[in-house]
Formats: sequence, structure tokens, C-alpha cells
Amino acid sequence: MVSRKNRKRRKYLLVYILVVVGVFMGGVLVGPYLREKGYQIKDWVIQPRLPREMKVVKLYFSDPQAEHLILEERKVVALPHMSEEAKEILKELIKGPLDSSLKPTIPLQTEVENVYVKDDCFYVNFSSSLKEKHPGGSSGELLTIYSIVNTLLINFPSQSRVQILIQGKPAETLAGHIDIRDPLGKRLDIIEEPLKKRET
Repeated sequence: MVSRKNRKRRKYLLVYILVVVGVFMGGVLVGPYLREKGYQIKDWVIQPRLPREMKVVKLYFSDPQAEHLILEERKVVALPHMSEEAKEILKELIKGPLDSSLKPTIPLQTEVENVYVKDDCFYVNFSSSLKEKHPGGSSGELLTIYSIVNTLLINFPSQSRVQILIQGKPAETLAGHIDIRDPLGKRLDIIEEPLKKRET
């Protein structure tokens, strides 16, 4: 008659054998997959990464007196589609100028929801912060609008108009002074040469 102690040993032995067999079968089945993934990761790590192509773009910010737009050039990643690149350029415009003598024209909380192109017109959809967080004033409103319009149309000369949208819809104004219900063309008369350039 088999003692209780021997039965317990046999039970543990059986469980041990089943675990070993399970691990072995798992290794047989999963091993090739793990090896293949390992090779893919190795190839990804050692594969040389090509540098992303950059391009210089023109951004327009306010002068200290909020009377003119001043050019500031900046490098951005070149993107294959005009609408994608336009969105990235506008994001840089929202970040504000690098030159401390210039002033931002767009509230920092503003987001570019999307940009699309139809015929010769950019349609730019901003979040509500463009209107709600705007500091106001006719001069400030003018510079906000044409910093957007001029920045886009000067960087993309194939386009001639910009329609500003707020949450997907045209707005009457940003701050009560300038009608933006229809697409707008660029205005070069409010652009002034940078001070450093004028002094040379």
C-alpha cells in the first residue's frame, strides 16, 4: 500500500514534469517568433537614420509698438503635403518670436485644429482661444489676422487667400473690428523690415 508521503512525492513529480514539458513546448513554439523579433529590433537599432530635411520659413510677429509686422526666419521640418507643412508653420507662429524685441500676435493657448487647401485658398481652423483669449484692440486684431495670412501666403506663393475659421466656422471678427467672414489676401503694407536689417 502506497503511503501518503509517497503519493505526495509522485504528485509533485508529476506537476514538475508537466511544468518542464510546458516550458519546453512553449520554447519550441515561441522561440522562432522571438528570434525573428530580435533580428528586427537589431536591424532597427543598427540601421542608420536619415536626417530629416529642414527648410527655412518666414514668420511674422508684431513690433514693440504693435504697429507693424516684422519678419523672423526659422527652420522647420519639411513635410510632403502643403496642408501639413502649413499647420506646422502656424504652430511655430503660435509659439511666438525668438527675438525678444518682437511680440507674439496669437494667444499662446490657441491650437490649430486642422488646415486644408481648396483651389488657391487655405482654410485654417483654430480653437476658440484665438478669439476668447485675444487681448483686443483694432491694431492688435489687425496684426493677429495678417500675421496668419501673410505667414501662410508668403511661404506658399501658389496660394492667394486664407479663410480663418473658429471651431470649424467663419467668425465675424476676432475682437470686434475687422471682418473675417470671407477669405483674405496678404497685406504687404503692414510689413516692416527688421531693425537689424535697416541698420546695416
